[in-house]
Amino acid sequence: MIPAYDLHLHAGPEVIPRKYDALQAGEALRRDGLGGAVLKNHYYSTVPFVQMARERGIENVWASLTLNHYVGGLNPFALRGSLGLREKDGRPLLRVVWMPTVHAAAHLAVRRGLGERYDVPPEWTGGLVAGTPVDQVPPITVTDPQVQDNLREILSLIAENGLILATGHLSKEEVFYLVPLAKKLGVEKIILTHPAYVTTRLTVEEVKELTALGGVYSEQSYALMPIDHLTPAEVAAYIRGVGPQATIMTTDLGQRAGLSPREGIDLFASLMEKEGISPQEIVTMAVENPAALLGQR
Repeated sequence: MIPAYDLHLHAGPEVIPRKYDALQAGEALRRDGLGGAVLKNHYYSTVPFVQMARERGIENVWASLTLNHYVGGLNPFALRGSLGLREKDGRPLLRVVWMPTVHAAAHLAVRRGLGERYDVPPEWTGGLVAGTPVDQVPPITVTDPQVQDNLREILSLIAENGLILATGHLSKEEVFYLVPLAKKLGVEKIILTHPAYVTTRLTVEEVKELTALGGVYSEQSYALMPIDHLTPAEVAAYIRGVGPQATIMTTDLGQRAGLSPREGIDLFASLMEKEGISPQEIVTMAVENPAALLGQR
């Protein structure tokens, strides 16, 4: 029963059916002895939901913004708007800014390759249509010359406010473009979003190259095993290759019929222990590293 901090928990209300809203997530985390979670939404900022949770005494959830077209894509104004609501100590409720996910060019290419019609995969929604036809979505690419001013402004705002940059569903080439640029512009905390995911496919050696830049963490997510069919051995190989000191464990849960964060973290930990990852290494990745990224330590 480790007091994990889950930096990748999906929550509603959202078009995609979710297990929890912000209040329910906070209550479940508290009841089950977790440290807290960052709430993710593919459609809009979770800042207003976290503010409502704060007003009801929930202190263990934090907000994020995902830069899909639903918030204007690589839109600095969406980020500025999400910075307005703050904690009592002045820090933003917003803690993580994700690069595009369902509207990233790499994500859309995968969806088209699978013959899917919508930007949001049906396995995320239980078969419900909960998105936009892929042929109607202009793909977002962070290397596009036309978005460079906006991208640099976004990265500068992330740096100025001490936020975490997460790479989303970008391609490998985009990640190798984005991360050094973010470091150059002063971003100190970067998460490589589940680097084994089909849109990105970073190898262990490539992840090591990026984490060597400092302040860059490899995210290993429980949900990639049951949903995307990554094996526990493959996940453990990333952990051993990159090192626990540069890795965080998340659930990427929140699916309506899925496990709770506690169930997900505990099962993830059990699977990794069977692959030879030690209990202390799991604490490093599930508690210490994410807590430090959140500024909770």
